[in-house]
Amino acid sequence: MGLSSLPTPSEGVLCILLVNTALSISILKGIIRSILHIVGIHLSSPSSSDSAENLSEPFEFHLNTPDSYIEEFRSRTPAIQFDAVCSCKQPQHDCSVCLTQFELKSEINHLSCGHLFHKTCLEKWLKYWNVTCPLCRTPLLPEEEASCFW
Repeated sequence: MGLSSLPTPSEGVLCILLVNTALSISILKGIIRSILHIVGIHLSSPSSSDSAENLSEPFEFHLNTPDSYIEEFRSRTPAIQFDAVCSCKQPQHDCSVCLTQFELKSEINHLSCGHLFHKTCLEKWLKYWNVTCPLCRTPLLPEEEASCFW
């Protein structure tokens, strides 16, 4: 029915074992690559469209640190003083990371989603490989720019 592309028992047990082994190895490879990706180790391998002689090339490891992401974030979202955002005399806004009110001279980051955080609080958040707003989970950098750090 829906699995017509897989071998049937009438085609032989060896064929079924080979297909199941290949599928299991493919799944295991995907799991290992995902774990390495989460840890920060990136494997660049030849694409599946490359010829067989390129498959013998070694894998390249790329380990990125959260500091490179923080630097990119700083260059794209500079810190500003709270009084530049809020012209009120009594600040009524809190930093959702440290849960304290903003001082008028506090250095803050105003994210694209509209949320405000102390600069130091947000950088601590980024040090733990969090790449989204702590409140609404909007990506801090657009996906295509953030992917080069993973």
